[in-house]
Amino acid sequence: MNRKTFSGFLMFLFGFITTIVSAQQTVTGTVTEPLGPLPGVNIIVKGTQNGTTTDFDGRYSLSNVSEDAVLIFSYLGFITQEVAVAGKTIIDVILQEDAAALDEIVVVGYGTQSKREITGAISQIKSEDIAQVVVANPTAALQGKLAGVQVESAGGAPGSPTNVFVRGVSSLTNSFPLYVVDGTVVDDIVFLNPKDIVDLQVLKDATSAAIYGSRAANGVIIITTNRGKKDTSPTVNIDIRGGINTQAKELDLLNGPEYIQFLNQRRINDGLAGNIPDPGINTDFQDLTINSGSIQDYGFNISGGNEKSSYFFSSNYYYEEGLLISEDFQRINARLNSQFEIGKVKIQESFAFAENSFTQNLAFGNQGPTLPILNATNPNNEGGFEAVDGNLYPGVGGTNKYAQALLLDDDNTERNLLGNINIEYEITEGLKARLNLGIDYKNIYRNSFLPTFFQSNTDASNNLNDANDLTEVRGEILSTNVEPTLNYKNTFGNHGIDILVGGARQEVDNNTLAVYAQGLPSNDIRNIGNFTDQVENTGGGKFISRLFSYYARLNYKFNDKYLFTGIIRRDATSRFSSNNDLNEGIFPSFSLGWVVSEEKFWPQDGIINTLKLRGGYGELGSQNIGDYVFQSVLNPSSNVAFANNPNQGFAITSLVNEEISFETSTTTNFGADITLFDRSLRVSLDYFNRDNDDVLLALDIPSTTGSSNPVIQNAASINNKGFEFEANYSYDKGSDFKFNVGVNFAAIENELTSAANPILGPVINEEQTRVNKYEEGQPLGFFFGFQTDGIYNSQEEIDNDPFLANDPDRRNLLQPGDFRRVDTNGDGRIDESDRVNLGDPTPDFTYGINFTGSYKKLDFGLFFNGVQGNEIYNVTRFFGVFFADDNKFGLVRDAFTPANPNTNIPRVTNLDPAGNQLPSDFFVEDGSFFRLKTLEIGYDLTDIIGSEWVKKGRVFFNMQNVFVITNYSGYDPEVGSTSGAQADADTGFFGFRGVTNPIFGRGLDVRAQPRPRTFIMGLQLSF
Repeated sequence: MNRKTFSGFLMFLFGFITTIVSAQQTVTGTVTEPLGPLPGVNIIVKGTQNGTTTDFDGRYSLSNVSEDAVLIFSYLGFITQEVAVAGKTIIDVILQEDAAALDEIVVVGYGTQSKREITGAISQIKSEDIAQVVVANPTAALQGKLAGVQVESAGGAPGSPTNVFVRGVSSLTNSFPLYVVDGTVVDDIVFLNPKDIVDLQVLKDATSAAIYGSRAANGVIIITTNRGKKDTSPTVNIDIRGGINTQAKELDLLNGPEYIQFLNQRRINDGLAGNIPDPGINTDFQDLTINSGSIQDYGFNISGGNEKSSYFFSSNYYYEEGLLISEDFQRINARLNSQFEIGKVKIQESFAFAENSFTQNLAFGNQGPTLPILNATNPNNEGGFEAVDGNLYPGVGGTNKYAQALLLDDDNTERNLLGNINIEYEITEGLKARLNLGIDYKNIYRNSFLPTFFQSNTDASNNLNDANDLTEVRGEILSTNVEPTLNYKNTFGNHGIDILVGGARQEVDNNTLAVYAQGLPSNDIRNIGNFTDQVENTGGGKFISRLFSYYARLNYKFNDKYLFTGIIRRDATSRFSSNNDLNEGIFPSFSLGWVVSEEKFWPQDGIINTLKLRGGYGELGSQNIGDYVFQSVLNPSSNVAFANNPNQGFAITSLVNEEISFETSTTTNFGADITLFDRSLRVSLDYFNRDNDDVLLALDIPSTTGSSNPVIQNAASINNKGFEFEANYSYDKGSDFKFNVGVNFAAIENELTSAANPILGPVINEEQTRVNKYEEGQPLGFFFGFQTDGIYNSQEEIDNDPFLANDPDRRNLLQPGDFRRVDTNGDGRIDESDRVNLGDPTPDFTYGINFTGSYKKLDFGLFFNGVQGNEIYNVTRFFGVFFADDNKFGLVRDAFTPANPNTNIPRVTNLDPAGNQLPSDFFVEDGSFFRLKTLEIGYDLTDIIGSEWVKKGRVFFNMQNVFVITNYSGYDPEVGSTSGAQADADTGFFGFRGVTNPIFGRGLDVRAQPRPRTFIMGLQLSF
């Protein structure tokens, strides 16, 4: 070949290569379906391995695409489309549903995932599932909505705290889940405006929650708030609601004359003269204490966006007047969320402010109801009230709870500032770097003032206050988290990978200062100010905790039907000693999924349309203890003497175990996701088994060690196992009538599988009685006491009882009208060894039923929830029958007397030599209930309004706590946990009731507040 020919060949070859190279281009676009963007769509260049997937907004970018290539767009449940590029660089595609249900996108740890590709146990609810419930605490709106998520409150106080247990109680220190709001970790969500929530995910098993490591052992609740929508014009929504709280149930209490009759009968039974005269007073303190209360809920939001950004701003005012006097709750919310794109950078931010102000009626839950023989007011006494006079009514004491509630001025304010910024940069196609920055700042102020007053010299510590009391508490908690991540997603033919690696640093600073002053110059002074001479006590402290973590996650799928997820996380915490790496934990998990219905053998026209099987195993840690508990505490006031000269010294007053470390939760989960009947019915099934080992708890130690304080140790293990079921059926055949039915069910069994020694629950009365017990081989917190078999109706029955033949001491204590106890161990005697398990505060199963529908312009909704198989220890019955003080239940009208022997109510007595008031099945009741929680009816006003600038209008009526079916005799069967048990204002720092760990006080009804029945009218407008 000559030079001229060779040169021509090179020029031809260069031109050919240039043409090919120049034909390669990058194609971008958006994939949607009729209702909006479609994330997770597979896009592949036909005949090649070159592909990608759409992001959360349905956008994609695919490079190295030739001008004559064909792109294949595929997504499960939608018709696959082939689109010729034909030189275009922007290709938008609308996929049509292939007679299949739309696949949801679920927010998981540090990202999102298509629901069909999830291999763990995750439950999800949307904003419309929460909207019907009008509550001060948004957590309460979750009750009964999710299988395996039990939400319970201790009464009807507005804004009252709730217990949230994901798959049962798994720890003895703190068994509540981790909350993540827009990427920021928080302790609770009481500050949230429920209307801002877009969706909520609960990560229930280790394989889904392991990405959060030691903070996720009790489950994770991820909440996403509204950020607006792109490419939408500004929209303003106004929501106005107003209503009243009413009393749903009254208890039968003695009136004034009946109480005097009861008191005289009690004295006669105790061998005293029943000659106390009737003072002619009959005050219904239940009626005075419990009243109707108003609810106001006003909110608006504005949202919109363009091609590259969106925004959402909301503000809300909520006020609820409680049923009880001296009790209300007010919340003010403001939120600004936005997101925008600048080239390859995507920024999302959330800023929210909330202020909760509330007052509490701390007197209601203290022992029994107020005596009806007291006047409602007494202007002759300082303060204007009176309490019982023991000289007029011997053997009777107690307090006036009505007066206490009105006299105590208890104001609380909590302010929350929540901020989050998420910055994402696309390094290259499929590879993204993110930096998540979160801050949660809480400011707390409490002012508790009790003026001087005189009510009675009886029980003077409570009924006489000759020097006023003032407590001021100021505190702040600052929590920050920094989380950098790298995420790579890509599809190679039939293979899809999603790799996430990252780190996290969380820091919590807690500073509190409390000051108690007594004897201020005037009752009008409600601030300590310069009155330092009156300061009697101070408290508070500074606590700091740190958590450093690294984690990685791999999601892999093959041929869209074989799925794998693997997660590993390493945590290092400041709450354990760094010696021997006790403060470090590594928590792995993995799970598998198989979309069986994608197999060729699966029939395409059967009843079951899709079937996915999944299973997984994982480990999680828990560090839910206080700060510095592994370090000894020095008492600076332990004085010593040298040569008879006193000197200040230091002494260790509490012992510690420096070897404590993480609790470990090991979970195995098997589940299935099914759609049936042309995908109108969706079903999810799960079975799980969770073992919690090295459970942390405070154990008593021998007093010979020189300390009486319990020591935190890894000394127990707990097992939870159960079954969960969720189903949802949608009917929409194009007619005027449409409806949706959702059902969830969860059966959970728990057991304390090992413990160093039995643990007792909180004290429930002045006699220091404890009824909850935690014992190896038994359910957590079961009620421990005597079984009874009626009462002795005569002395002859006592004399002829064979179980008393070997127990003359007890026989001599008994009288007709006393309980007949059961010899449960068969040793022929009745003693402490006969106390047995009387009931379990944990339900056998929980359930919820949600029904929503519409007919033309009318819409309606019903939500039922219930629990079955749990017991309640009715401590209020103890106060209402046996307690020396306070009023009594009407059932004592039928108490045993010689003239009324045929009864199951024991004789009334103060002396009680037979111990009738000791824990027994007399106080244990079935706590099962079925409740119509909410009922709502709405009507679309849009056509009636007939205005172009009103996009939508709706008026509605809402009713909550419509009815409850239960055998429980108290105000309400949902008692949750007692917050303070027997504690009152005199235990500990003034103005504070002792707080009982809710895990140890479950199922105790210590005068839990009644739950209101609520009626609400509302108007919703969109502009």
